[in-house]
Amino acid sequence: MGMPSGQRVVVVGGGFGGLSSACYLADAGCDVTLLEKNEQLGGRASRLERDGFVFDMGPSWYLMPDVFERFFGHFDREPGDYYDLQRLDPHYRIFFKDGEAPRASGDRAAEPRDNTVVDISPDRAENRELFASIEDGGGEAFEEYLDTSQTHYETAMEKFVYEDRSRLRDWIDLDVMRAAPIGLQLIGSMQGHVSDYFEHPKLQQIMQYTLVFLGGSPRNTPALYNMMSHVDFNLGVYYPVPKDREGPGGIGVVVDSVVELGEELGVTFETDSEVEEITRRKEGFHVETVDEEIYRPDRVVVNADYRHAEQELLPEHERQYDADYWDKRTYAPSAFLMYMGVEGDVEELAHHTLVLPEDWDPHFQQIFNQPAWPDEPAYYLCVPSKTDDDVAPEGHSNLFVLVPIAPGLRDTEALRERYRERVLDDIADNTGVALRDRIVVEEQFCVDDFVDRYNATEGTALGLAHTLRQTALLRPNNASSAVDGLYFTGSFTTPGIGVPMCLISGEHTAEALLKDR
Repeated sequence: MGMPSGQRVVVVGGGFGGLSSACYLADAGCDVTLLEKNEQLGGRASRLERDGFVFDMGPSWYLMPDVFERFFGHFDREPGDYYDLQRLDPHYRIFFKDGEAPRASGDRAAEPRDNTVVDISPDRAENRELFASIEDGGGEAFEEYLDTSQTHYETAMEKFVYEDRSRLRDWIDLDVMRAAPIGLQLIGSMQGHVSDYFEHPKLQQIMQYTLVFLGGSPRNTPALYNMMSHVDFNLGVYYPVPKDREGPGGIGVVVDSVVELGEELGVTFETDSEVEEITRRKEGFHVETVDEEIYRPDRVVVNADYRHAEQELLPEHERQYDADYWDKRTYAPSAFLMYMGVEGDVEELAHHTLVLPEDWDPHFQQIFNQPAWPDEPAYYLCVPSKTDDDVAPEGHSNLFVLVPIAPGLRDTEALRERYRERVLDDIADNTGVALRDRIVVEEQFCVDDFVDRYNATEGTALGLAHTLRQTALLRPNNASSAVDGLYFTGSFTTPGIGVPMCLISGEHTAEALLKDR
């Protein structure tokens, strides 16, 4: 990358895509100012602090360590210069909802249902034995599936992720043609692909749960995302902690580290600076905040919600897509989140715990096809205090529960309260952990909060889902086709959803800007 020194760039939004773009552009010689709407940087990777409890509000899984190494490596640094990693053991625990049990009442937990409870280990051989114990031939199928997943991951990352191929002409390339058969055999659904290897529904769920991180379901996500199993089983699940081992860990530590890198490169960060207008004028861009601060950069990179930016921040003649385009997109789920500080331990839970129904298709139906608050939810529990003493006061546990729900759902206090009671009962029924009478701190976050805090379309927690029609070059452009000098980054554009993908998106956007100089 290279650009005449002093080119002024404003980055709108301080999520990982915006932070990444800002670092790459500053390193290339641009004068970069990043404007963030909220009081802290990180976008959805914000922190919530209450009475000694520190919660990661959004992303909580550190996956794909190779992407972080590559990102910091571009600047002649490494993650270890800023933070350390602890590999989790187990990577995560799964409670499968089977059978019946009485509900918990008061502060006493019922015995959990006759569940199958499994731990996914950092040891591949142990996981092979687990699969073999659940299904005849499961061990061999596990090895074959992971070998295929690794091949697809390495090919996809080299040919289709690290290289930005967001235009049709980018695919007319001999190397891409050689790799194309992999993609062509995997344009079916993940459900069809996984069922070719495993018959048992529990094994199918283990191989598909990561689709929630991509904002999809087994029936609408392309099979090429089987590569996520290589991420899960081979590359590992980690927890970031501060370099000096003082203070709370979590994804917030990674945000702090990228911000520190940006400051070293010369980026100016301004929080509490919500942008309300972006226009292209004869002398350059006009970027105005709600506080009437005005910036006049040469280029603009938008890391805000893409639909919000186009429909609310840009004048109509500078938009690439109309309202009808955005109405026809498939958005990733929203979420009902409960952040809880709890007295005592929650011994039954791991750092990462999944609770999955025997049949999770109805839950996905109520996200994508018939939007409703889920009748039989699949959900995720995060207990970082299992690993980190600094996220909760002594004698307490830090816990949040995330239930994926349909974007755009009606969200009221009464609905939240009813669903809260349902979820607390479900946790007690299926894990044996009674929380209700031990909660000392509680905050909720749901559809309306995603809209208010992040300007998220329909309250999506993630962005655009990774359906077949919204993958690769079928996602919105990272360089505006309507306005010269305007660019987009983050989970709406390529390569897609998730912290690692947004870091790469920031690189793609910076490259596009620098090529267009």
